[in-house]
Amino acid sequence: MPRLALECTGSELDIVCINGPINSGKSTVGRRLCELLPGARFVDGDDHGAPEDADLDTVIAVALARIEALIANADADLVIAYPLRVEDHARLIAAAGRRGAGLFVVTLAPPLAVSLSNRGARALSLAECERIAQMYDEGYADPPFTDLLLDNAAMAPTQTVEAIRSALTAWRVDRERRRR
Repeated sequence: MPRLALECTGSELDIVCINGPINSGKSTVGRRLCELLPGARFVDGDDHGAPEDADLDTVIAVALARIEALIANADADLVIAYPLRVEDHARLIAAAGRRGAGLFVVTLAPPLAVSLSNRGARALSLAECERIAQMYDEGYADPPFTDLLLDNAAMAPTQTVEAIRSALTAWRVDRERRRR
């Protein structure tokens, strides 16, 4: 895929969060999107550093603290692959605001049956399947705060990235228009 110029306007820094349940394609799409954003850095929320045996609340707390620190110290756009709850989104909005950055949230929302299937190279464990179903019940696939909601079940990653690129470009243009 050719690298497209999708530069920040002026000194604006953008945080793009690829949200969605487990196995919705966040990391794959996030990495590919990062390739289109000159100088952008990909952040995989699964690389949180919490102990293997940590409970879910601890994992979430450690992951969010890491992401907030990365936003605070960012010197280029960040593309973050991480599932967000409403309260997590509020934390990222606050972190982006403190940094003077914009936050654009994309939610990947294939149907539950698609997320429960083995997509890509990894096979899902029973625990992951249970967590995926729970995440759909908790609204991860249709949050009230998303800027772009995509059912990417029938889309190739490149198509998903192109849809995000187009929406991100429009969001940036609209932001500039509102500032004038």
